[in-house]
Amino acid sequence: MENLGGFTTRAGKQITFRYVQKEDAALLVDLFNHLSFEAKRLRFHLYTDKLPKERIWKEATALATLNPTLQVAIVATTIEADGQEHAVGVVRFARATPDDTEAEVAVVVRDDIQRNGLARRLLEILAEKARQMGITHFTGWVLAENVRLMKLIEKLKLPVESEIRYGQRKIRIPLT
Repeated sequence: MENLGGFTTRAGKQITFRYVQKEDAALLVDLFNHLSFEAKRLRFHLYTDKLPKERIWKEATALATLNPTLQVAIVATTIEADGQEHAVGVVRFARATPDDTEAEVAVVVRDDIQRNGLARRLLEILAEKARQMGITHFTGWVLAENVRLMKLIEKLKLPVESEIRYGQRKIRIPLT
């Protein structure tokens, strides 16, 4: 596992960044299960907290099983009081073909770790990897009310193009 650096939260929690591995599905399920209803709604546009376990595992397995020419995912982990590694955040991009210069991006951070700069650091690491792979723009759909994510993008000091359609904001972020 390639270590992509570390991070210390304001509360002193040590975070490690690494690429998501095929074996990380359980970590991703645990992360999802530790998200609040509001975090799930803002990230996944879900309006229910009652997804079948099979669907959660299917999505986590798909995220952990990446085609490295099309997708990159980075997980932020920490060792909790139980002595086990736990995911506290994940960021990823996906593009349709290896030649695409645009990729859809997504990030989520566990509620108890939010507002520590973790999402910003995850996006910075991912953007650097994307540039190395020839990606010039990140795209995504954000709920129009997700002001915190838009403020995060502003902090990255990257210009963002956006338009609101049906309560969702379509964003396009140049990485140059």
